[in-house]
Amino acid sequence: MTIKTIQLQLAEQISNHNKIWGNLLANLDFGNEAPSYWDVKLKPTHIFVDRINKTFTFKNAAFTFDVNSGVSYGDDHSLFTKQLSGRGTFLFINKTIQLQTLILNKALAIQNK
Repeated sequence: MTIKTIQLQLAEQISNHNKIWGNLLANLDFGNEAPSYWDVKLKPTHIFVDRINKTFTFKNAAFTFDVNSGVSYGDDHSLFTKQLSGRGTFLFINKTIQLQTLILNKALAIQNK
């Protein structure tokens, strides 16, 4: 399996890892405001793979989410984005990569998009 194939599969799995991104939102203190949407975009070229140790690091994952602070949905809607990095491990299963662990670096200062 080529590095490019590993990067592509990892980018998709990292971007769609609902548990890690949901936990990140749950641990942010928004008071009475609540996010209802999130999206992650990660270029495969921003993932650095160590095939021998089955580890990876990544940088510049664009984590975008909204915050609704109005009384009714859509009253006061803000969109935020943050570039995040992290690391993890993976397994080779047949011709597929399986994300095993994913750890985000915790520097999270939110900026309005």
